[in-house]
Order: sequence, then structure tokens, then C-alpha cells
Amino acid sequence: MNRLITIIGAILFSLNLAAQQPADSLQQKATQGIKEKFPRARVLNFEYGQSLGRDFNSELFNEQFQDGKIKVQRTFNASANIPIYKTRRWGLTGSVNYQFSEFEFDNLENTSQVNVFEQNGTVDFHNFSAALSSTYFSTLFKKPVIYNASLIVDGNEEGLERVKGLVGLSFILKRTARTTLTLGAIVFIDPTSQIPFFPTFSYNHRFKNSKWEVDFILPQRLLFRRPVGENGRFSIGSTFGATGFYVNVNSPNFADVYEYSQLEIKSGIIYEHRISDYLIGTFQGGLQNFISNRLTEKGEPNKDYIYENEQDATGYFQVGVSIDPFAKKKITNRLE
Repeated sequence: MNRLITIIGAILFSLNLAAQQPADSLQQKATQGIKEKFPRARVLNFEYGQSLGRDFNSELFNEQFQDGKIKVQRTFNASANIPIYKTRRWGLTGSVNYQFSEFEFDNLENTSQVNVFEQNGTVDFHNFSAALSSTYFSTLFKKPVIYNASLIVDGNEEGLERVKGLVGLSFILKRTARTTLTLGAIVFIDPTSQIPFFPTFSYNHRFKNSKWEVDFILPQRLLFRRPVGENGRFSIGSTFGATGFYVNVNSPNFADVYEYSQLEIKSGIIYEHRISDYLIGTFQGGLQNFISNRLTEKGEPNKDYIYENEQDATGYFQVGVSIDPFAKKKITNRLE
């Protein structure tokens, strides 16, 4: 799910940049340069995140299961996005991703003999995915439009589990020197998705005589941001994301493999800084709210979940480093 949301953001972000190309003003070119310093899909990206302690309660087959505390949740992500083929209108990109998720449980009550997901101590999960994404630039109703189709294969250390994907489009409703509006739709080819279909909408506006701009992408983020010096950018707002992984269950009367899906909203600050021509560091932190946390048998619709939990809001932080060996060339070409 997180990979699919990232693809959506990349589509709309690319569309915003494409919409701004005709602008000739120096200010517009400078804004483009700042955005080029922080592309949404880097060639190599590494992130470590940690959520602080919170209480939770859970249900199994609609009956009270366990109450307790998640002392800490840790995540680590490593990803690579490699351009495979590119023409003036069409591009093909390959991606690989590794995700590590770790939960530390404590003070579990009403402990069942069934070992589904929760247990005192530390539980960790390793997941892998590979994606092939095709993007096509065209026109629709005389408006610039981007079409995207993505095929994703994933699994864990036990082996390959599932194939899923998405198709979507997004086109420009309005573009001026300071404002861009886009509209589109995304369809997930995945019966387990908690959000199988939704419209997409983006609004980017740079305020007059100000360094601030608003960046809204439905459903991914609402941010107010501004450059800091020549190599930094500060943002404040909220982002929507997900954490998902496979859970192998070794209990009678249960399937062998389940999928855990955690939808969340993170609100707070983000600071990005260009360390060198090719290296960018990111820090973000604030408050994390959990919308939905469910466990579903692999391949089954999400509405047929067997387990769910409710978690209190908590604090979080995340640090990341991304590398793009083509960044300098992109920026130089853009500003010439």
C-alpha cells in the first residue's frame, strides 16, 4: 500500500512540474530548481522511523482479544528506482524495496493461546517488493495528461506471496505562474486494499510576494513549505501513508499467511537539506494517528479481516538519506 501511495505522489508531483514548464519568469525557474533538488522518487533512498509508546486493544473474530502497550515500533526502508527506458512521451521504471518492521509489546492482558500477531517481547517482519511502472504523457480534452500503470510483486523471507498493481490518470485543470490544479483517478488492482479506488486532486499555489507555498495532494498530503537558504526546505502539515507486511501464522485452524495493513496520518514538520550535489538528508517528526489496523488472510478482501486493533495517537520521528547521481545534471539543465 505504501508503495502505491508513493507512486500516486510521484505522478502528481511530475504533473505539477510538467505544468510549470512554459513559465519564463526567473522566479518560476528558481522554484523549479528548488523542487528539482527534492524529487519524490530518488534513485536510492534509505529511511529509519520510530513511533513512540502507546496503548492498544484488539479483537479477533469480532471478540475481545488482547489489551496492552506497544512500547515502540521501528521501521527501516531501503529502495531503488531505476529508469529502464525513456522517450519524449513514454517512460518505464523498475523499482525494488526492502521493508523491516519491528514491534515491541508489553503488559499484554487476556493473553490467548493463539499466536496470531501480538506477543510479549519483540516481533519483527521482513518484506520485499519489486515494481515495474509505465508512464505515458499525452493530452485529454486538450489538457496535458499522465497515464500510469504499475505491476508490483511482493513477499517476505518465506518467499513470493502476491502480485498486485494500479492504473490511473491525472490531467491539468489549471496552470498559471503561481497555481496548478490537477484532477485524476487511481484504481488498485488488489482485493485486499483498504482503499480500492479514489479520485486524485492536487493544488499547488505559491503565495504572492512570499516564499511560502501550499502543496495539497489528495489523498497523500497537505503541506505548507518554503525554502531555507540555498539548500534547505521546511514543510509543516500532514501526510497520509501506510505500513503493511505479511504475517506467517503457525496455529491450528488458521491460514498460513495473512496481511497486516496499518493506515496512518502523520502531522508535524519536515526538513530537507541538500548535503551535496547527489545527497539529500531528510528529518520529519510530530504526531502519528492510526486510522485502521487490520489482519486479513492473504488474497482476501480487506473487509473480511479476522483481526483489528485500535491504537492511541503517539509521537514519531523519521530520518532519511537519498541519492540521485543524475540530480546535478537535471538541475543544471532546468536552470539554463
